[in-house]
Amino acid sequence: MSLEFNQVVEQVQTMGRYLAHRANDAGTKLEQALEWFYAATDLDAVHDRIKLVRESSVSGYRGAAPLPRPYDEIICGVGDRPAAPELAIVTASDGSQIYPDPHSFAQYYLINISSFVYYYGETRVPLQATLPKLYYSENDTLDRDGRLVTNQTVNARRSLMEVQRLAELAWELRSEGVPLVAMHDGGLLKFFGGTEVAGAHEIERDYMKALEKLHDAGALLIGYLDVPRSKYLVSLLHLLNLAPEQVNDANLKTNGEIEGLTDDQIYSLVLQSGERSALMVQNSPQNREYKDRGAQYEIASFYLNVSHTATRSSIARIDVPMWVAQNKGAVAAIHALIMEQCAIQGRRHYPYALTRADELAYVSSVEKSQLDELIRVAMRRADLEPEAARQHHWLRLRDARKSH
Repeated sequence: MSLEFNQVVEQVQTMGRYLAHRANDAGTKLEQALEWFYAATDLDAVHDRIKLVRESSVSGYRGAAPLPRPYDEIICGVGDRPAAPELAIVTASDGSQIYPDPHSFAQYYLINISSFVYYYGETRVPLQATLPKLYYSENDTLDRDGRLVTNQTVNARRSLMEVQRLAELAWELRSEGVPLVAMHDGGLLKFFGGTEVAGAHEIERDYMKALEKLHDAGALLIGYLDVPRSKYLVSLLHLLNLAPEQVNDANLKTNGEIEGLTDDQIYSLVLQSGERSALMVQNSPQNREYKDRGAQYEIASFYLNVSHTATRSSIARIDVPMWVAQNKGAVAAIHALIMEQCAIQGRRHYPYALTRADELAYVSSVEKSQLDELIRVAMRRADLEPEAARQHHWLRLRDARKSH
């Protein structure tokens, strides 16, 4: 049956009016946010307000905060694009996976980790590698209750392995004597908790060990988010414009007059090509836990317009650990090298090293089918028919559930 367009026309017109109203509303909010942004010049006042939400009964603030003195930067400040170092090494790691399938003839999952090493300022050929790992034992594929591990568990394990690979590369390259940038696709504040992630505590422990190894290797670690939807700055502007008696958890549940805006909307109007925002930290219990493990492991971030044209902004969020954030030379090197990397692919404003790592890690549906066939052959050679294996799996799951 075809779509009855005569019944949809009026709904489309209503939709158009709604979108126009929303756009006007967002424009008004942006004007207010920009007014507050450019007025945020008093760092002492900002520190006082952050101290209020950290030391009083207020606990719900999850917005941005300045770096600790003397590393803090004016909230509305803008950093120009610096000159790139003559020599540097940019490493990147990414991963992909084949998730466990409860209906498959064999219970397994696969994580494929790739790495790419780019030598900036030299003619050395880039190094690339892939490290696929197949998980099939019950210790890997089942949780403590005997159930098949979730996709969230596989994602968490993949994220850990990506950062571990960066740590391995950094350790191998630590004696090169040039700035060593380690790029991770995604934020550095990881949430591995929750009942859906098996072995979350162990994953978090090993993640922090990888950060320590990167720190010891002197790596300039970054987490790169090319489509940031965070509201850290928006929440800070809202906090700064509340009266002292209004600073309470109820008023911090939303961002008041500028609710609905995201940081990148503001910075797309503030940052010109190649400019960065002030460095700030996220005020959250999770980041506090990182800091409690060691002051150098608290995560800071800045926004960067990675576009190379004046007509269109492309805002990325760059996460860095505090050992990088408190080193002006390191921040300048990262800033410049990200811009150099984003220029390599022309209109695609994304770091080249991360693009190559992503391409190397990708596992296609054809490759999955080929892997399944290899597993079938291996099972037959072991005198285990796939159908019998599936029945054995379901019986094992049933017995596991009964025991609990």
